[in-house]
Amino acid sequence: MFSLNYNWMLDEQTRQETLFIGSTKGILSMLLDFFNPLNYIRVLAAFRRFPPSCVYLHNYHLLNHFIAKLCKLLNASFIYHVHEPYIRSKQAHGKLSSLVLSVYEALQEILLRNTNVAIVSSREAYKLFKERYRNFRGKLVLIPLMYEDMGKKFLNHTVGERKWITFIGPPVLAKGPEKFLEIVEYCEKHIPQLKFLLITRKKLRDPRFFKFKNMKIFYKERITDDEIYYLISRSIAVITPYKRETQSSVVLTAYMCGTPVLSSNVGGLPEFIKDGETGFLLSYDSPPDKWVERLVRICKNLDFFSKNARSSFVKYFSEVNWRKFLRKVLV
Repeated sequence: MFSLNYNWMLDEQTRQETLFIGSTKGILSMLLDFFNPLNYIRVLAAFRRFPPSCVYLHNYHLLNHFIAKLCKLLNASFIYHVHEPYIRSKQAHGKLSSLVLSVYEALQEILLRNTNVAIVSSREAYKLFKERYRNFRGKLVLIPLMYEDMGKKFLNHTVGERKWITFIGPPVLAKGPEKFLEIVEYCEKHIPQLKFLLITRKKLRDPRFFKFKNMKIFYKERITDDEIYYLISRSIAVITPYKRETQSSVVLTAYMCGTPVLSSNVGGLPEFIKDGETGFLLSYDSPPDKWVERLVRICKNLDFFSKNARSSFVKYFSEVNWRKFLRKVLV
């Protein structure tokens, strides 16, 4: 099941195999889809045509509550992947965002009442889940994020063809855009040959992002996965100076393309980045010169870091590893 708003992301064969429910893009469109009776009719029709033994939903949606109750009626297992279990310090996000996060967690708690198996993808997420949802009576399992290996066709670039230090946006507060800009500014003054790239589907209006000659912005509302993979495969490193993160699909996508990661050591990120092997970890508060020092070390040993990043993806995060975890979720 997929939102019609994102059908452009799928190839033709996948579109034919997908049931499109609603056109959710954000909170408002999700509310509209929730109150649209046609979406419930489509779900019911799909359940009648293909009675499930289990349903695995990878993201939160208000319609999930209806699907979970249907599963319960049909004695089917409802499996829910919890990407963001709990944020302790909501105040840092501002009053409105803090309210939205609190409502989201409350709704997620209601959904979990009808969830047989909850999946989290880092030890940090596991700890936060246990802290927030103490009354959960289902099965909680830890399974890393895994992706289809789409990086193989982009690995034909030589190390010498990689030229960017890439930040994958949008540059929201939690992703640490201020730290990223500090690093860009430092390099413009001291190492101008290091070039930066910011990839975003959200149009930027902050003038700070346009004042540096050593940084380019790749903006496109509908950036395809292949475009992102291509740009990452041409990057020296991906940089994630995040203020908080339980796990990161950005890190794993970089690894898939054989691209090392320079990251802050917050939340669950140290579980995915082997310091000195697949990239480097620093304190978010480290000054720009310390971040740049690690970037220079990656540049000088790029073949070593690139091979380790790619090997880490294949060994731990490629979807072929899913079979190791099936017994944990099929209850």
